[in-house]
Amino acid sequence: MASRRIEDLRAPFRLRAEAWQERCKAAGIDVLVYCTLRPNAEQDALYAQGRSKPGDIVTWAKGGQSAHNHGLALDFVPLVNGKPQWTPGSALYLQAIALAEAEGMESAARWPRTKREYPHLQEPNWRQYA
Repeated sequence: MASRRIEDLRAPFRLRAEAWQERCKAAGIDVLVYCTLRPNAEQDALYAQGRSKPGDIVTWAKGGQSAHNHGLALDFVPLVNGKPQWTPGSALYLQAIALAEAEGMESAARWPRTKREYPHLQEPNWRQYA
């Protein structure tokens, strides 16, 4: 099962994530980190979704090919009154993403349209740490 714990992330990404959470809090943005470190088997199951299993495609990476598998990525959702706000491209997402980028994180919201993922933040050039 994937972790939600910031402590399971590897430095330097963990330090960026902690600083980002503090920036969000200071800006009045409540965020829920719902995935950090993800096992390869779970990554493979997610990759199968929308391909060999029912559902929408939710990832472009197989096990071992995702920054999540190396503790160098997180997925988040902004909260309003404790409720997740899943609308991609919403003002809350964009504000939280801007704060993440200010901490040196890479946002999948900037990826090509067909692969864009608003919840996903990762260590830039994460493969050098994997």
